[in-house]
Amino acid sequence: MKKAALLAVGVAVVITAVVMSGCGTKVSGVPETVATVNGQAISASEYLDQVNRRFGQDLLRSMIEQRIILQWAKEENVEPTEEQIQKQIAILKRDGSYDDQVKILGEEGLKSEIKAMQARMNLAKKFIGVTDADLKQTYESMKQRYVHPARKQVALIINPSKSKIEGAAKKIKAGGDFDAIAAEYSSQQFAAFRGPIKIWVEENQAGMPPELAKAAKETKLGEISEPIPLAPPGSPTQYALLKVIQDQPKANKSFNQVKDEIEEMVLFQKSQTDPEFVKKLNAKLKAAKVDIKIDQFKNLVYTFKNPPEPPPMMMPEPQPAPKAPAKPK
Repeated sequence: MKKAALLAVGVAVVITAVVMSGCGTKVSGVPETVATVNGQAISASEYLDQVNRRFGQDLLRSMIEQRIILQWAKEENVEPTEEQIQKQIAILKRDGSYDDQVKILGEEGLKSEIKAMQARMNLAKKFIGVTDADLKQTYESMKQRYVHPARKQVALIINPSKSKIEGAAKKIKAGGDFDAIAAEYSSQQFAAFRGPIKIWVEENQAGMPPELAKAAKETKLGEISEPIPLAPPGSPTQYALLKVIQDQPKANKSFNQVKDEIEEMVLFQKSQTDPEFVKKLNAKLKAAKVDIKIDQFKNLVYTFKNPPEPPPMMMPEPQPAPKAPAKPK
């Protein structure tokens, strides 16, 4: 849940400094030339201008709202602590998504996103109640996150051409970047545009191709497997390369051991739907003194002064009583 929210603002780092790009300020991670096409350059200023025009308003609104939430948390004496932020970072690392988030947001950008989310959770904890029943239900729904055998997280390059997979293996052994080579050699149906597929592999995992499970077991952390033939029943043979990116020991965490973590997840969800909390947040948005400096986005001020009202709580419709089964004749 939290990680999905982080991904939703994946362009934040690029856009954070877009407004400054026109003033000659260098944007971290964005070179002066972002790409060349047959030798013709696409400049950073051209690229950032288009990013700003297409995504800037939504991002700016999100960033303003985050500032308001952080200020609200300070007023309520529930500011995120460094300990809380580091705990969220540790959870992302444990779940194998930290590196991907850093690639998108950068370390400082990711930390800023976590801080804003933690502020929202701290406020929700102060104003919204959750029951043990809510928390236990959430624990049961995601129990495999906390209770699992020893497992490995692997990145896969998959292609129906054995020669292409062998070519990818050759490039990687020569020192090529695994993710870049995955984008080049993965067949389109396996998301070549975003690099390798990442999955968790457990021993004796139902539905896992035995060749893949065997390769994961035999490949050490950070190493690359030899090409693997994958032949699912009724499907054409595919070939794969596997890289082990995380090695997790067996876990058996009880509800009480992860209760605090689950409570924050539930509170984050409730903070987006609880009518009373949304009303409080809307009051803060209306009261905020927001001054937009970008001409084409000045209408954002209106959206903060007129936030959408929370949806009314709907009572479930009464259901007819079930009919008794017919008596046998």
